[in-house]
Amino acid sequence: MSSSTTHRTTIGAVVGAAWVGGLFAAGPLVGGFAPDAVAEWIIVRSPGWLSTLAISQLGFYAKPVLVTGVVAGVVAVSAAVALAWPRFSRGKRLVAVGLGIVATAALFSALGTGVSLGAVGGLLVAVAPPYVVAHLLTAPRVPSNRRRFLERVGTVAVGSAVSLAGLRLVLEWTAGPQESPRVEEPLERRVSPPDGDPAFDFEGMPPAITPPGSHYVVDITVSKPTIDPEEWALEVDGVVEEPYELSYDELLAHEGSLEQPTTMICISNQVGGDLIGTGHWTGVPLSELVAAAGPTESAVDVVTHAADGYSEAIPIELVEREDILVAYGMGDRTLATEHGFPARLLVPGRYGMKMTKWLTRIEVADRTHEAYWEARGWDEEAVVETMAYVRGAERDGDRVEVGGVAFAGLETGVEEISGVEVSVDGGEQWQAAEVEPQLAPHAWRRWRYAFEAPDETEFDVVVRALESDGTVQTEEESSPRPSGATGWHRMSVSV
Repeated sequence: MSSSTTHRTTIGAVVGAAWVGGLFAAGPLVGGFAPDAVAEWIIVRSPGWLSTLAISQLGFYAKPVLVTGVVAGVVAVSAAVALAWPRFSRGKRLVAVGLGIVATAALFSALGTGVSLGAVGGLLVAVAPPYVVAHLLTAPRVPSNRRRFLERVGTVAVGSAVSLAGLRLVLEWTAGPQESPRVEEPLERRVSPPDGDPAFDFEGMPPAITPPGSHYVVDITVSKPTIDPEEWALEVDGVVEEPYELSYDELLAHEGSLEQPTTMICISNQVGGDLIGTGHWTGVPLSELVAAAGPTESAVDVVTHAADGYSEAIPIELVEREDILVAYGMGDRTLATEHGFPARLLVPGRYGMKMTKWLTRIEVADRTHEAYWEARGWDEEAVVETMAYVRGAERDGDRVEVGGVAFAGLETGVEEISGVEVSVDGGEQWQAAEVEPQLAPHAWRRWRYAFEAPDETEFDVVVRALESDGTVQTEEESSPRPSGATGWHRMSVSV
């Protein structure tokens, strides 16, 4: 690569980075980091198999990696444009500035920023840095010597980064933070959450009830919706006789409120994965909220709509179950933002994709609704496959103890796991594990198996669940798409 080519691509990359920095600095004025809107656009339009791959391989880090990829893409495109546009004459500068303004305005629009003084200020803050950087790096006095050129690039890059970081702090102080911190309010408990059997609390084992801060989070949104509970209302409408709205305070004070431990698992979870947890939820049965509106005979689906545009649907017949909740609490507090504040759907025995967060509307529909993930090739019913996972192992002298969790979807005709079998020799011999008494009808069962092993420290552990009718969990391995992963979980354990 020639020196001239290297210079041009380097300048283009730094200019692109300066634009990203300007977008970051403008965040407090426009309500967010504009590349997030691009990332969400990609998520919404990605095929189901790609979403599965990203979630299964990266988990919580899938969306940060995507945003990083978007930023890297901006820098790469800027470098490519600079390479294809050798001379940065005055006329071309004006064209570049115009394109920058248009692109920035489009990103702000995608972010949901309306026309305002803040938006105009944000536009100036975002567009000025790349223009200044381009001017500094293309001025006639810039040395052509490679070492001096790179020194100049480093100086400009560091100066820009420090300046934009300082500007961001100033704008946050003057305009206020993008999201007002919200402290979860304590709830008046009606029942105490089960503690579980302490005999199952050993190295690596999850607690009987997953703490809210440790519960997995998966959704299609990069920036979580910020909802003011004073302005929020839950609409219940559609083909009903008496549509109505429920305020946040009315939801919390609803006389039908109850508490319910429920296991939730992501449909993208691989066998043995971490996208599973058991929360202690507080909410109002969906059946009561729908019944209060008086559904007509034409009702087919109940569609739940979210503040981020997500939607899901369940058949009207399923809504008759009293264990499907519009949940507003988790643990002893109201929901955290990442778990769906102010309210979310909770459907026991179904995968998490059915459990809409950030609820704004419950629509009783007279036609079948094609939900977000169903439209991308996922199973519409999303019943949780029977599963058992290895989680913990501990040694006490010659005695070794292994354990984990087991769970089954309710719509399989199984309301609880009847037993768990475990092998510590790769599946050659099977033994019955001890299973923790059921915490609740919709909660996982923890299991453990203890054995003597004075001369061995490595074990090939395999586990399988037994359903209440004696059916053994299927050994057949399948990927999460479209109906959830199946297969026996195997783990090499060293103690």
